[in-house]
This record gives sequence, C-alpha cells and structure tokens, in this order.
Amino acid sequence: MSHIPACLNPTEEDIQLLLSAKAHLGAQNVDTHMLPYVYQRRDDGVNVINVTKTWEKLVLAARVIAAIEDPQDVCVISSRSFGQRAVLKYGIHTGAQGLAGRFTP
Repeated sequence: MSHIPACLNPTEEDIQLLLSAKAHLGAQNVDTHMLPYVYQRRDDGVNVINVTKTWEKLVLAARVIAAIEDPQDVCVISSRSFGQRAVLKYGIHTGAQGLAGRFTP
C-alpha cells in the first residue's frame, strides 16, 4: 500500500475488525469488474475478497467524504435491509443525509 500515507495503513486490529464483520466474504458469482479484488475461491464456492484492497477503498472513501466541507452535501443510500440501519446511524452521527429504503432520483 505505497500510495497512501503510512498513518493510514491498517493495524492488526483494523484487519481483525474487517474479518469479524465478514467483510472478506463475497458471493458465489463474481462480476468481471470484481475479479481484481478476489483473493481466492473457497471449496464451497464463496469468493474471498482481498482485505488489503478493501481497506484501500475504505480509506479512499473516507478521504473523499472528509474533503466535503458541509456534511449536508453527503447523501448515503441503502435499499438493502442489512444496510439501512447503518445508513441511518451514519446520517445521525455525521450530519449527512441518510436515505434508507427505495430511492428514485
């Protein structure tokens, strides 16, 4: 991870938190655009995602969001049931607009 500052490198605790949240487990089907992020495929067909690349994308997203001056300009959306609670909590804690449920632009 040479393209991010050393202070943003993941700690052992960060990696453990990602693994305990099962952020490394993907689906059985993989889109061609996701292939660079797949570490390997388990015997049961589930694809294991590269945690290092996941961390890099999290850092990128955090830096982009942090660069926005007004939190009201940030809108987070989740129509999936497992993401709706997270979206609402993120909006409450940061002042961003959280939209849970179906969204039509």
